[in-house]
Amino acid sequence: MQEVERQYRISDEQYQVMWEAMRDYIDTKCIVRDVDMPGKVPGTRYTWIFYLRNGLFNPEFLINLGQMFIYKMERIDYKLNFQITGLETAATPMLASIPMVAKVMGVDINSFVVRKTRKEYGLLNMLEGIPNKKLAVMVDDLCNSSNSLAQCFHKLGEENIPVANIAFTIVNKSNEGVHEEDRLRTDMYLPKEIKVISLFTLDDFDLGNPSH
Repeated sequence: MQEVERQYRISDEQYQVMWEAMRDYIDTKCIVRDVDMPGKVPGTRYTWIFYLRNGLFNPEFLINLGQMFIYKMERIDYKLNFQITGLETAATPMLASIPMVAKVMGVDINSFVVRKTRKEYGLLNMLEGIPNKKLAVMVDDLCNSSNSLAQCFHKLGEENIPVANIAFTIVNKSNEGVHEEDRLRTDMYLPKEIKVISLFTLDDFDLGNPSH
């Protein structure tokens, strides 16, 4: 019996159009270039930095992001049988917009936010929202630049939330070929078994090391 061809919610052609629009937006609106800025390490300076918040508060950017997330994830789990989470505050707009975009497509994706520190009064909660029993896919704007995904991972463990072996970011701050193949899409602060799926790498913006 011949297998019926799977009908994805987002086609390759649709994804490519959104990819190009998102790439141009990030390149022009979300990368600060040619400005001498202090680095995290004393004595270093940044010649460029990503500032994706310029996109994460833009409705069209968020709609495209939600659809591109669906495109990536439905090829891993066609039924989209997971929930999403992330560490405040960069992940918060993603966690609000992705479920809304999915809802328009007839898919329910639950989301919740992981706080950086436990609330000190009232409910004393570490999580904002209502987690369900599905595996949690962590999302963030960037990877390989900070340990925010790792912070999220450890806090989820403390709250006994099961974590998927896939995470999602908008930009992976690696160049193609910088790391060995099995590390290319793995955040340096996460366990190796968690693979990070990203929409863009530095090569998409012709960028090298930001510090000097």
